[in-house]
Amino acid sequence: MTITSTGQIDPAFAADQYQRREPAKNLHEAAEYFEAMFLNQMLKQSRQANLAEDIFGNKGSETYTSLLDQERSEQLASTINLGIADALVRQFGADDER
Repeated sequence: MTITSTGQIDPAFAADQYQRREPAKNLHEAAEYFEAMFLNQMLKQSRQANLAEDIFGNKGSETYTSLLDQERSEQLASTINLGIADALVRQFGADDER
């Protein structure tokens, strides 16, 4: 570690300290993202099971619906505890640092 007269910390030291503190947070974020992807796939599969023909449907509405489902899945993953993210965090051993 290099200490200068201005009291600044060596950037390499700061980056190393950041990487030591953040693995649990990063793992939790990645696990939540995986949960959101899982929910998105569920929504996508449920949309493909058409019970009736959409008379107003076109490529634009399909794209919009896909983007809306992606946003919904991210919101659901962050608000509803399905247990997938928690199980992944426990599996990789960082649940005690959350």
